Amino acid sequence: MKSTIKFFGCALLAIAAAAGCTKVQNGYLSDQIRYIDNPIRIGRGLIQQTDAVSNDGSSAPVTYKLLDIRDAVTHKHADSLDLKYDHYEWLAKFDAKTDTSIDLLNQKRHLVNSPVYSFDTHTGAFTFYGTSVNSPLGTYEFDVSATNENGSKIYKNIATFTLVDTPAYHIGDGGGAWFKDNANDNGDIGVPLVTIERLSLEGTDVILKIVGSDGKPFNPAAGEIIRRGDRSDFQSYAQFHPLVYTDSTMTCNYETTPFPLQQSTYGYLIYYRIPSQFVQFDAGYTPTTDHIYSANPRFQFNIYQSGTYLVTVKLQHVKHI
Repeated sequence: MKSTIKFFGCALLAIAAAAGCTKVQNGYLSDQIRYIDNPIRIGRGLIQQTDAVSNDGSSAPVTYKLLDIRDAVTHKHADSLDLKYDHYEWLAKFDAKTDTSIDLLNQKRHLVNSPVYSFDTHTGAFTFYGTSVNSPLGTYEFDVSATNENGSKIYKNIATFTLVDTPAYHIGDGGGAWFKDNANDNGDIGVPLVTIERLSLEGTDVILKIVGSDGKPFNPAAGEIIRRGDRSDFQSYAQFHPLVYTDSTMTCNYETTPFPLQQSTYGYLIYYRIPSQFVQFDAGYTPTTDHIYSANPRFQFNIYQSGTYLVTVKLQHVKHI
């Protein structure tokens, strides 16, 4: 009997010893790592960053690796997203209020040649660049892996993102008025008609043309378009370069979007005056037909995507003499 008890006692001790030797698992790596903002919407041509991945309580640090991106319809690798383009990446935080020269701007950025996105291995977030304007619209699925002290796991079809078209620009409200020379007399001439044409996906230029109701442009290089006192004008928003004038246009190299980067005292409004010797008003819009009334348009627009744009501002009821 004693031998039997001794045998069972030894067996229990052996089991306990074996259990005590079981290797303790290092850390925790969840099966439920996910993108909370899934499905993700990306504005094509915009600089945009997605939210970081949710690690569902996994032991830090966790590193992530992008394994594949596929067309969500064909399930084939998205070769188009591998194509590389030149674009700027930020090296430091940019402050539009203080970084007001091209030299200061260039201290905060550098030119790289890369795909239209980057993937942060520490957060799992994507950053899409303006060069995504070259990528096909559509929905894409992707796989990632996550690694910590526990090991690695693969998350197949963890989320999708959709490239969608968003407006490249916005045209705001404006107005127009005549003012009598050397007097405060004035009247309404209607809101100028503003149209924007994207000439190219390349470059960072806005070409501004102000024309009469007959379509004939006023000449900024010859003083036919002048500032209106202390009001904001096109140059007010040209943060990095002086305007380039021709006999019909003013061109701003805005360098980086959005443009304008910041508002003036007058919001985004652009004010100009066309001196009285260069304009002829339609009958009935000024008290007399004498050439003693200037034309004063105000308008506003915003550019959200890189490219070369032609902005035409057509005055109402005013012709170029």
